[in-house]
Amino acid sequence: MEQQILYKSDYIADKFQLCEYFFKNFKNKSEFKIGVEFEKLGVNSKNFQAIGYSGEAGVLEFLKRLRFQDDYREITENNNVLGLIGPKGNVTLEPGSQLEYSTQPFKSLKDIEQAFLKFNERTGLIARELGVTWIGSGVQPLSTFEAVELLPKQRYGMMWDYLPKKGSLGRVMMKETAGIQTSIDFESEEDAMKKLRVALGISPVITAMFANSPIRAGKLSGYKSYRAYSWLNTDNDRCGLISKKVFERNFSFADYTEVLLDVPMLFIQKESRLIDVTGMTFREYLKNGFKDYRATMDDWFLHMTTFFPEIRLKNFLEIRNCDSQRLDLSMAFPAFIKGIMYNEDALEQAEEIIKDLGWQELNSLRNEVPKNALDMKFKKYKLAEIAAELVCIAEFSLKSLTKEDDETAYLEKLKELVSEANTPADIIIKNWKSNQDISKFIEYSRLY
Repeated sequence: MEQQILYKSDYIADKFQLCEYFFKNFKNKSEFKIGVEFEKLGVNSKNFQAIGYSGEAGVLEFLKRLRFQDDYREITENNNVLGLIGPKGNVTLEPGSQLEYSTQPFKSLKDIEQAFLKFNERTGLIARELGVTWIGSGVQPLSTFEAVELLPKQRYGMMWDYLPKKGSLGRVMMKETAGIQTSIDFESEEDAMKKLRVALGISPVITAMFANSPIRAGKLSGYKSYRAYSWLNTDNDRCGLISKKVFERNFSFADYTEVLLDVPMLFIQKESRLIDVTGMTFREYLKNGFKDYRATMDDWFLHMTTFFPEIRLKNFLEIRNCDSQRLDLSMAFPAFIKGIMYNEDALEQAEEIIKDLGWQELNSLRNEVPKNALDMKFKKYKLAEIAAELVCIAEFSLKSLTKEDDETAYLEKLKELVSEANTPADIIIKNWKSNQDISKFIEYSRLY
């Protein structure tokens, strides 16, 4: 889903103007849709190293060829092509040239799947021409960030310099990782806050269920989701579970705005130039300005994009903590989220599961699942049992939500895995231990 901008460069008069944006984006329940961002990793088909932006087989050449296959418009910065805007979805690039396909919002999961499969088919044909393989994995299996070209985008250059000051794996997150993000609508402030609360509460279980990045630098890393592990060590000022206050029933748009006001800023954009404003929070910028600049709504919207919690509030809720997957599980994540979040009974049942989860326990769980995934306990329950219950809730919900078009099939593989206390990473680890062949892993993970 694209963030809807309702203001241009209005100077910010008061804090209410900041949270007013959320109130303007309520949707009728009958109009709820799902948007999905699928990221995938490109590797050289011969040596399995990560592809870069430039070069004969780089992602720039890939975009140029894709541009002529459909009605795409180029996204450019400083004359560099950094993405494509299309009629059914947009193509953008992450810092390490990870390819992201963002679908249009659809009511039907089938429509999302068809768009995704069509995109994979087209990108697969071009990839074969260039000697590239696209894979569904949460982390580059062979190349580490030192060997991966940084995308020539201003904000990424500034983040590249800044993040190592805040965490040890920020550059890993930027260049090596890939995920799937699902965006959902809300009908009121109460609805948005409840979905935010529940999504954050079950987010460690989601991370565990979809763990799919155990191989890094050509060997087992010791983590089932190295992608999730890298986020733990990126920047605690702007990552994580937002605030303990989220789990208080009176948390509001104004409270979320207050959290964002105290997040350290990275940059502001004036005309086409990014200006480094690190060292101040948005609250300080709003009060004092920066040099000759006063805070505008454009500054606020840009600041919102530098906040990276597990669940992010914009004009929709963005659920961000899923590793990129093979084709057989790529649709399971949006199906699971739709099942839990778009049915009031399912939402209540999911909240019941996490109601006794304290703030410290939730953070402890978040810190442990990258290594252990479902192979751990929460209080007296096995995490796999909680995951299985959540999948059953989502499955039952989808049956009632989509009576004419059964969408529960998208959960079958996930249900099979969690019933055996397995994750995608567990399958990979088992296979890897019997045959440590990177070529077999690439073939197993290929997306076309």
